Amino acid sequence: MSDTQLTNEVNQQFLRRTPVKLRQFSRLLSDMLTQKIDPLRIKALLSQVNKTREACIAHEFEMTANLLNQVFKQLSLSEDTLDTQKPLLKRLSAKLQEHSEKLELGVRPQKTPQQPAKDAVEVVEKPIEEEEVDEDDSVDRSLEEHGIYLDKGTIIFVSESGDCFKTMSEQFVSLGVDVHNTTAMGEARQHAIDNPGSVIVASLKFAENNEQLADEEIEVNRIPLIYTAEEDDQVNRLLALRNGGTGFLVEPVSVSGLLELIERQYDIHADSPYRVLVMEDSKAQARYYEKVLGKGHFDIRVVNNPEVLLEALRGFDPEALLMDMQMPGCSGIELTRIIRQMPRYAYLPIIFLSAEESITKQNQALLSGGTSFIVKPVQKEQLMFMANLYSRRYRDLNPQIGVNPDTGLTYSPQFKQQIAIESARMTRNSGNAALSIIQLDETEALIKNTNFSLINVAIQQLALLLKKRLRKTDIIGHLDNGQLGVILTTGNKSDWVSIMDEIRLQFAELPFHLQHQDKPLTVSIGLSALSTNSDAHKWFERSSTALKQAIEAGGDRIQPCDSLTNL
Repeated sequence: MSDTQLTNEVNQQFLRRTPVKLRQFSRLLSDMLTQKIDPLRIKALLSQVNKTREACIAHEFEMTANLLNQVFKQLSLSEDTLDTQKPLLKRLSAKLQEHSEKLELGVRPQKTPQQPAKDAVEVVEKPIEEEEVDEDDSVDRSLEEHGIYLDKGTIIFVSESGDCFKTMSEQFVSLGVDVHNTTAMGEARQHAIDNPGSVIVASLKFAENNEQLADEEIEVNRIPLIYTAEEDDQVNRLLALRNGGTGFLVEPVSVSGLLELIERQYDIHADSPYRVLVMEDSKAQARYYEKVLGKGHFDIRVVNNPEVLLEALRGFDPEALLMDMQMPGCSGIELTRIIRQMPRYAYLPIIFLSAEESITKQNQALLSGGTSFIVKPVQKEQLMFMANLYSRRYRDLNPQIGVNPDTGLTYSPQFKQQIAIESARMTRNSGNAALSIIQLDETEALIKNTNFSLINVAIQQLALLLKKRLRKTDIIGHLDNGQLGVILTTGNKSDWVSIMDEIRLQFAELPFHLQHQDKPLTVSIGLSALSTNSDAHKWFERSSTALKQAIEAGGDRIQPCDSLTNL
């Protein structure tokens, strides 16, 4: 269905004001990508966003109202959380601009149609009727609530029969994503070339070449191609790589799992220049570096005075630092040691640039925390390559430092720290919270039989299920092997057992495979509420004890601790 021309019944004042407001909100989100925004400005905009959303609902602009609802949720997050949401803010900003342009043309924003839209806008004389919504919960509508969008290109599914990915295709279409199905890999590649930004999803059965690739054939930039297979092992992953694979998923593939992989690999700040900070006391030398890097995709800032380097770091947040070794007042080695003492910059690439030819001195620079060393005079090509290499590597790694890349969840040390933070916060504010520890049953047996890939797949699926079912304010993270933890920060105490038991039952229905045979898996759950005057350690121990009781009772059950049962 193409966009529908608005009738004269719609309030013209609404049409004049709303596009202006949408552009205003879009500019705010865009500004948040590159600079620190005054919290008072955000707070002032929240009220306007909500009023505009209510106006859209009143005039039956459902899609724009849903978009504004997402903007309101993002702006309501804490400052630290917002800093991790930049890819989503970028997409929301673009969506706001798109809706603004459509409203100015008198066109109602609707879901992307399955058939190619015609250039002409269809004019109708009868009042507008909203599209009928498919109430089938099997369609992953929660993705819209989480703000996941594919901004450009097409998802191209390749299967032998052409309908292997039929259900998933329908789900993506319902989310407004363009989909193309084919039975030929050659056609899929050509379609991806004709539609930049596309992603190919194909069964590993289409991977035919199993010859070792020459070094020059392992290209850095290739068409995004995700292979799916029944088993996650080195043989399958190597086969996928040798056939151009840039991603790998284990079947059965979920819509949310596929979209998360696309988001993680192909859509993180792709268009913004790499930020490079140059610490060089020689102004002439600094101008040379700036001139060379100015020809590349870089945003460059130069510091000539080493005494203000830390201030420049905090204000610029670079993705690579070019460090001179010998400077008046302090050395590059000293500055590097100071920087490495700051957890925020523990993984920042620091590239030394120096005329120092002594191998001993160069080794000292690297031992101080340096990432690489380039001997002056620096060649243009080498400087450009190293700055690009380390900046790109840091950008890819940075969102996942302290985070498990397979699940997107924090590792055990970070999650246990979060338990302590939430315990103190809830106690201070007299709030309600519960801690749930989820254990994959048969973990020990799976480890004993070296079935680590099945454990990983099960934990990934469990993580996706938790993200889908729980509130955004709830906190999920890794604990021991085969365990995930959840801090339930909102809701009624009587609901905690119910929601976690529903998740347990839904997980038991997920299909898993081991050695080409179905392998049912279950989980046990221990749950405890945060008690008054109780510290994080006791909170964790109560949940652990409840989990142990659930396992000893045969597993595949939820066990609330006594304090929660008596609430």
